[in-house]
Amino acid sequence: MQRNPFPFWRRRFLWATAICLLVFFQGFISQSFAQDSKRIRIGYSALSLSFLPQLFARDAGVFQKHGLTVELIQMAGPIQVAALAAGEIDFGAAVSPALFAAVRGLPLRGVMITVKTPLFYIVSEPSLKRIGDLVGKKVAVDTIGALQYIAAKAMFKKRGVNPDQVSYIQTGSVSNSLAALNSGAVNGALLSIPNNVIMTQKGFNQLTSTAEAGVNFPPAGLTVHVNKLQKEAGQIKRVMEALLDSLDLIETDSSGVAGYIQSQWKLSPALALETQRLVRPTLVATGKMNFEDVQEFLDAAYENGQIQQKANSRALMDYTPLDDVLKTRRPK
Repeated sequence: MQRNPFPFWRRRFLWATAICLLVFFQGFISQSFAQDSKRIRIGYSALSLSFLPQLFARDAGVFQKHGLTVELIQMAGPIQVAALAAGEIDFGAAVSPALFAAVRGLPLRGVMITVKTPLFYIVSEPSLKRIGDLVGKKVAVDTIGALQYIAAKAMFKKRGVNPDQVSYIQTGSVSNSLAALNSGAVNGALLSIPNNVIMTQKGFNQLTSTAEAGVNFPPAGLTVHVNKLQKEAGQIKRVMEALLDSLDLIETDSSGVAGYIQSQWKLSPALALETQRLVRPTLVATGKMNFEDVQEFLDAAYENGQIQQKANSRALMDYTPLDDVLKTRRPK
């Protein structure tokens, strides 16, 4: 009779070795997933000054000082909302898309506002000197119905001009709006830094801005899934602490922040310093924008068809974790 080449003791040894290896690899894989799960994913829309507090917190090591490993992932607003709702990211930095989605019924909430207004400027051709001169004229915006369009109408309204007497031309991007204004295809355009400065240096006129007109429409902060509010308040508060520190640094370290802006946005030293000066008044040092300003934004979004029903800012913003952070935070 032929002998079994794998006697019982050897088979037991092989099985035991296999089980040990399986346990080892399961432990290794679990540890890898655990390490990966510590990585906090924050979605943001673009390399925009509206997201300066988040970007600076990452690149200046502020998140790391709070023991946070943060990955900023650039994604368009609708994709960011979908990822947040599905749990693919931990936070969204773009506020308006998440609030609009919450109005439609998605379980998302705003928990912090880091910037209270997008830095948009209405710039006109040299022959137009006042904001009222754009009545009956063509003004370029990136997308009809989007934040820039809503902000443009709000600026006209706050400056005493009927926004419906202006013809808005959709260009698809700020760079296209810039080209349209340069070529004379439009009479005015909604521009952002540094394009507004470049155009004024060419003789075009800056007629007003969101900051000058007092248009407080929140472009950036933190948004979360409601489940995270209930289950991971500690993590939310740590991220808030880091962002509050980032806001403090942007306010106090003028030269350091100007150098960062110069590097990231490829600006000249003088323009970077001017940009830093213009950004500072748009920051929300406490992370809290009052409910009345958020409500004004939501009302404007409803009037312009961005949302199909009226919304209550107090139902969409939950400052509970931020209030806890601010109670224990030392003045800087």
